[in-house]
Formats: sequence, structure tokens, C-alpha cells
Amino acid sequence: MMCRSLAELYSIDRFESADVDPSRFDHEAHIYVGWLYLKNFPRDEAIARFDAALRRLTMKIGAEKKYNAMITWLFLLLIDERAQEGEDWPAFRKRNADIFENWPRQNAA
Repeated sequence: MMCRSLAELYSIDRFESADVDPSRFDHEAHIYVGWLYLKNFPRDEAIARFDAALRRLTMKIGAEKKYNAMITWLFLLLIDERAQEGEDWPAFRKRNADIFENWPRQNAA
């Protein structure tokens, strides 16, 4: 089976409607979707919308206890700080490898 790209699996619309496969929504997918929000909305709106959508998703899948507002906001602020104008996802991913590695994924929702 061919692996689908993050862009094929996730979009703001799909995330906001909780139309994502939770078994595939790993740490990298969280960061990718957060990056999409920050590329498409002003920072405060992006954070509010991502946060609300993530809460809906965790409620839908019965994982409310995995949600952590502090971690969510921290990563969104970090993504916003590190994102560069006009940068695509592969460039952002490569330049920020440290935020993808050594993260305790069991804590992320």
C-alpha cells in the first residue's frame, strides 16, 4: 500500500470536522496541521481554531484526557516563531527536526 502524504491526509476542513484517522494522527501530523493553521490565519485565530478543533477531535474519539492546552499552545507558538515566510512544509520539517524527534508521543493528543 502506498503511503499518502500529510497534505493528502490532512486539511484544515478535515481537521475542523474531526474527519481524521486518530490512529494515523501522530505528532508530526499535529505539527503539520498546526503549521497549516498558522500559514492561513493570524496567530491568535490560528491557535483558537486549532485548539477548538483538537478538543472536538479528542471528544469524538474519547481521548479527552490526552488533550493538554499548555502543550498545544506551546507547540503552536513554537511553530509560529520558527516558520519563515514562503517556506513550504518539507523545508520547515527539515529545518526544525528537533521538534519532531524525542517527543513522548503517548502524551500528545
